[in-house]
Amino acid sequence: IPAVGDIDAFLKVERPDDTKDQLGLTVVDEPLAGQSDPSVLDLQLRAISKHSAGKAARVKKVMGGEAGNKEVEKWILDISDLHRTKPPPSVNYRHPMPDVDKLMQEWPAEFEKVLSSMPLTMPDASQVDLETYIDIICNIVDIPVYKGRIQSLHLLFSLYLAFNNSQHFGTYGREKKNQSRGFLDPL
Repeated sequence: IPAVGDIDAFLKVERPDDTKDQLGLTVVDEPLAGQSDPSVLDLQLRAISKHSAGKAARVKKVMGGEAGNKEVEKWILDISDLHRTKPPPSVNYRHPMPDVDKLMQEWPAEFEKVLSSMPLTMPDASQVDLETYIDIICNIVDIPVYKGRIQSLHLLFSLYLAFNNSQHFGTYGREKKNQSRGFLDPL
């Protein structure tokens, strides 16, 4: 919990209904003695919010000497904590799209059997236009395609990254490097 502000001077405003408040007795109502750095807090809020533009960021001046070194080290630790806890970027699609985890699920055994019995060769890129090629690839992996294909392509590449970073599928693709190229293998 961030703590920015002066330590409580024990000046309390009474409640308008004259009820006794237990602030300070049962609940702590003052900031910590170790205050949060306002510039780091500002960066944390910018990382969480969608609108980071607006007012300029605060800049802190660091004095030289031993105290300055400690401040720089604390700043580096605070920023590394900020990067570690920053939420991952998210995309809001206009149309309903399946979740990447759902697309990574195992295909039914019948579909696997059909795929293994027939050769899966993609048409030559010179034979079909790009839109048709995108439609074919997205339909194979069950990604819906709408008039604008950008969102479908984004989900396709996100699926590719998820497969590539997966412990199970990532090692599977690297073991079979010398065999024929599969659909999701890099070019």
